[in-house]
Amino acid sequence: MVKQGTHHLKFIVAGTISMVLMLICLTGFIVSAAIGSGINTNVASNDRVWNMGTISMNSNTYWGGIWKLDFRSASDGFVKEQNMMIEDADTQMLYADISCETVPDGATLILWLVQDDVSKSIDVTNLSETLIYPLNEFENGKIHVRLQINGVENTVSEIKIQ
Repeated sequence: MVKQGTHHLKFIVAGTISMVLMLICLTGFIVSAAIGSGINTNVASNDRVWNMGTISMNSNTYWGGIWKLDFRSASDGFVKEQNMMIEDADTQMLYADISCETVPDGATLILWLVQDDVSKSIDVTNLSETLIYPLNEFENGKIHVRLQINGVENTVSEIKIQ
């Protein structure tokens, strides 16, 4: 009989090191969030917006310049963002077809358009027809299109720039 050694020792060591690194990263993220550095939650900011909540999503696609977002619910203040391109700000329009099936009292859905120092907000909670918004206040180039979810549920949206 030959006694065999443990071949799993290297996996146990690697797993332990991975767990320690993961805990260090999680601690750093929590500390960073607590002191407010590095995490942007300002919806009107030109920088990426970080969410601390959750969203229960059915689908989120961006194909052919059309952003389709379909969600069941989200944490209050949750912001979903899609970057789009304005090619001719003088002639192009933003088209937003949005329907909220469930709108509790006080709930809102706000559409934000943000580019550099220009930010516009539009309440799209109870749209009865497609919103057509001129983009002549903005410059050609990238624009942040954001939906700020405040209590609405079962929402379907299709947003495009043409």
